[in-house]
Amino acid sequence: MSPSRHNPRPPSITMTSDPSSEPSSRSSFATFTDPESMALAIGDINSGAKPLPLGRASRRFDGMLARASFSGLNLGMGRFAQGIAQTAAIPGVHTFMFATEPGIMRRVSGRKLFGRHIFHFRPNERTVTGSPPGMPWAFGIVTMPFERLTAHAPDLMGAGAATPLDDDRMFVAPPAAMNELVGLMNDISDVIQHTPGVIAEPLPAKAMAGAVVDKLLACLSQGLVKPDGAAVGRHRQIVARFERVLDERPEEMLSLGDICAAVGVAERTLNLACQEFLGEGAMRYARNRRLDLVHARLRASDPAAAQVTGVAMTYGFWELGRFAQAYRLRFGERPSDTLRRKTH
Repeated sequence: MSPSRHNPRPPSITMTSDPSSEPSSRSSFATFTDPESMALAIGDINSGAKPLPLGRASRRFDGMLARASFSGLNLGMGRFAQGIAQTAAIPGVHTFMFATEPGIMRRVSGRKLFGRHIFHFRPNERTVTGSPPGMPWAFGIVTMPFERLTAHAPDLMGAGAATPLDDDRMFVAPPAAMNELVGLMNDISDVIQHTPGVIAEPLPAKAMAGAVVDKLLACLSQGLVKPDGAAVGRHRQIVARFERVLDERPEEMLSLGDICAAVGVAERTLNLACQEFLGEGAMRYARNRRLDLVHARLRASDPAAAQVTGVAMTYGFWELGRFAQAYRLRFGERPSDTLRRKTH
């Protein structure tokens, strides 16, 4: 669901990882000076998440990320010195995120994540996160397969036994339980950075995985589920209707008035909902969807039979100079380059 950028700049990172780790148990630590590189590394916590920055940092970017994968869990502990907006579609796993430092806040699709709050992402749905200007963001992320929590569903506040946590929701953990979870995540981050070989050992890795699950479940089962405001649910419905309109009319360059009429809301309401759940205004998102369709068509086309102009016009791009500029900004290459290197 989240569009992905292609051919990113070479990563500006330094990374150390444990070469002896088995595929089922591995870890890495990295520092970053480029937000796109860090976004892609966060995606590696769970292959397929594909988070991408929305815009660029206004000053020098500085970030770090410790990752570990063991016993079915994927963990990430990181920090941006300057939080920037990002988007991701989290595939079929449970994903939990929380702050690991006091006094900071992250917006997650219309909600505020801070303090003792733990956010569970709706699987397979695009989610947008962002920070207030100039505010850093320090975080922990835990992902696990659906079956890992099935047995614990009755104990989780607000979760159904048949399909546990099939929606996004905000938990508020008890202070002591939250402190223990954050402390454990920080300890694991130190192990990854300084003694990564420990992660490769089966017994310590299994013990750490069990401890993370226990601490996380204590936060969820002993805490509260924070109800969404009416606006959050309404805005989610608006975005769903908006995306249906785009799906039904993929080749049309719809005006904002056309879209609002089809969705049944005012321009301001539509743009507010799109900013909260998609990370950008309605017209920009619609244009980027059409750019993605052009990109997919070019990658699948025969260079000897297809023309960039024809494909672009099929999806409503009539001003070819502006189209080429927008395409290159989004994908890091010219449309003709994409066509020449079509996938087989």
